[in-house]
Amino acid sequence: MDYEVAVRITRRNHNAFVHLLAALESQGYDLSNVLVSNNLDEIIEKRPKVILYSFYSQEVDTVKKEVEKIRKNINAILVAGGYHAIAMPKHTLKVLGFDIAVIGEGEEALYDLLTKLRKTNYTITKDLTEVRGLAFYLGDEFVFTGFAKVEDFWKFPPYPEGLKLISPMEISRGCPFGCYYCQTPYAKGFRMRHRPIDQIVKYSKRMKDMRYITPNAFAYGSPGGILKIEKVEALLRALQPLRREGRRLFYGTFPSEVRPEFVTRETVELLVKYTDTKRLAIGAQSGDDKMLKAMHRVHRVEHVINAVELSLEYGITPVVDFIVGLPGETEEMQRKSIELMKWIIKKGGKVRAHYFMPLPGTPWAKCKPSPLSEEMKKFLGRMAAEGKIEGAWGIQIETSRKLQKLIEEFYEEPFSYVGKVKEIC
Repeated sequence: MDYEVAVRITRRNHNAFVHLLAALESQGYDLSNVLVSNNLDEIIEKRPKVILYSFYSQEVDTVKKEVEKIRKNINAILVAGGYHAIAMPKHTLKVLGFDIAVIGEGEEALYDLLTKLRKTNYTITKDLTEVRGLAFYLGDEFVFTGFAKVEDFWKFPPYPEGLKLISPMEISRGCPFGCYYCQTPYAKGFRMRHRPIDQIVKYSKRMKDMRYITPNAFAYGSPGGILKIEKVEALLRALQPLRREGRRLFYGTFPSEVRPEFVTRETVELLVKYTDTKRLAIGAQSGDDKMLKAMHRVHRVEHVINAVELSLEYGITPVVDFIVGLPGETEEMQRKSIELMKWIIKKGGKVRAHYFMPLPGTPWAKCKPSPLSEEMKKFLGRMAAEGKIEGAWGIQIETSRKLQKLIEEFYEEPFSYVGKVKEIC
């Protein structure tokens, strides 16, 4: 069978493409013409006219090799989306070898792009300037058609009908806090938007284990910076008939998390009453208040301590994220993080450690990680060996070096949902 479009789906972009394919289908795009495969050789063998990619900056080396392989074998239009394409479109086009970068939220932009390409017999022409949310070259001229925004992302269903694909459901988008290391608010906006409860219930029937994608699960129903407990409870209560049918409901756990200041006795009691959650993912990031302020986290260490104690009191294991090697982090700051991590582990919680990675499109993109103290290295090594710390901090050290080199060589001012991104370093 001949396919017009192929999707290079991977473990890391699976959730995004499930939602994008649903959006394409709901706008009338025939998915029978779309090959969805995690096998690059299969995609090349089918010789599609367009190949869609979505990837993070951490993946550029692998993606570049794949693009080179595609170019040697077939003539297809290569389209890139995702955080890297938004933050570094010129690098995506000129260095990685893509023809088009989708800039912003892709539900409508991708449909308009594929429809336009079909009309132009899959050639890149000036007609593409009519599609908002694209970056590409016309000859030597770099063209940007504007940042694509989907105010009501929930007008598109989370799952396609024509393909048997499932993923955790995106129920909220955007984040108001603007942490300096995070790409989310700059790609999705500073105001949270939410999928309506009736729609969440309708599509949750597809999942055996109900899981959701949201920057902060306890902010459901609010602009993001405040807790609206009645909105969270209304959602969880509405999902109870599905639990009674035998489905399990996990909330505030992977692939989402909660902010520590949103963990209150009331929110934890909702988890106990309405969900099957046994592990609560909490973003702490540092054990030092000065560092938390410097990274624009807004919350304080006392919120982390309270969140851990409340979780354990109700029989829920807190899984607390930390970032080590943060820009401007002193040995004393690292010592305070070690103390907090030790306390969490001793209390019976879990710790996930990450090494700071400068991500394009964030205020800390040009910032360098701080060296890890000997005390931090020994602590992380010992805890990892004993199985008491999760996370890929060791691997991320090398990834961080590659990202620093990438940004030093190819930095460009990123496009953003919110306009100009503040540069801290």
